[in-house]
Amino acid sequence: MEGMIVTEGGRFGGYCLFLSKGVAGIRSGKPVFLYNLVNLKRTTWSGPELGAGKHTIVFDFKCDGPELGKGGTGVLYVDGKEVDRKSMEHTTPITFAEDESFDVGQDTRTGVAMIEYRYDVPFKFTGNIDKLTFSLKPFTPAPEATLKAKSELAPMEAPEPDPIEEPEKR
Repeated sequence: MEGMIVTEGGRFGGYCLFLSKGVAGIRSGKPVFLYNLVNLKRTTWSGPELGAGKHTIVFDFKCDGPELGKGGTGVLYVDGKEVDRKSMEHTTPITFAEDESFDVGQDTRTGVAMIEYRYDVPFKFTGNIDKLTFSLKPFTPAPEATLKAKSELAPMEAPEPDPIEEPEKR
């Protein structure tokens, strides 16, 4: 099996999850999640070659903060086991290119990968995609960050008011 599972964006920014085509049958069928930071840097997570049968592939990304362009940590899971974990310093601070598309089962525009794991569009998926789920949640800071923020807002004594100066007499 090989081909695109899901993609958004393309050559100038985006992401994709696919099963690799490999080279001469080597490295084919490996789950790969690739993030393209506006054609400046590509970060790749990959897993082992998959055998025949059903598999569950999950990519989980936790952002470092709610601000635009913040980095984060991505984890690729295959059949419930963590297979790759990487951090990125930055994410795209804007939306992906408007002339690209969101596709399932193929890539109808430009490819997200350029050198490693390069593919030719439409790179149709050769297996079955039974279910595709996106779980979007609002950013929640880590518990230690919440505690720190609360401690910084602890009660404190009010400062002494500035003395009122008497107006000059003329």
